[in-house]
Amino acid sequence: MGLEWQKIIQSLNLTIIANWINFAILVAVLSWLLFRPAKKFIQEKREKIKSRIDNAQEREKTAEELKAQRKEELEEARERRQDIIEKAEQRADKIVEEAREEAEEQASRIVDRAKKEAEQEKREVLEELEEQYVDVAMVGAERVLKREISREDHEEFLDSLFEDLQDKELDLG
Repeated sequence: MGLEWQKIIQSLNLTIIANWINFAILVAVLSWLLFRPAKKFIQEKREKIKSRIDNAQEREKTAEELKAQRKEELEEARERRQDIIEKAEQRADKIVEEAREEAEEQASRIVDRAKKEAEQEKREVLEELEEQYVDVAMVGAERVLKREISREDHEEFLDSLFEDLQDKELDLG
């Protein structure tokens, strides 16, 4: 029985060894057939994912740069708007000041013209009044020369003359 067991063990050992060899061959064939394509597939997926991540990071970086650029442009636009507003306000103030000065000049010219016209009118009235005084004096002198005057006549004449002057003055006023 010892020999039989030996044969069985030898036979078992050979079967185990054959199974191990078959298993190794199977693993090698499967590795060559499945593992390499799976490894290649996984590597391609890894590269695609890495490429997508890089692209996303690049787009995010570009977006941040654009955001910063837009923010800077917006700030510049605000500054330009403020400059335009300030210039417009300064121009409006200048226009208002010029209009005020021109109105003051016109008012001054109108007042000066009115004063000159009033002065001219005053001179004309005074000249007319002077002419009327001269006329009245002439009339008075004519009356005096036509008759001899007593003291009473003289006072009456002067009163009459003053009344005539007052009447003429009232007519003018």
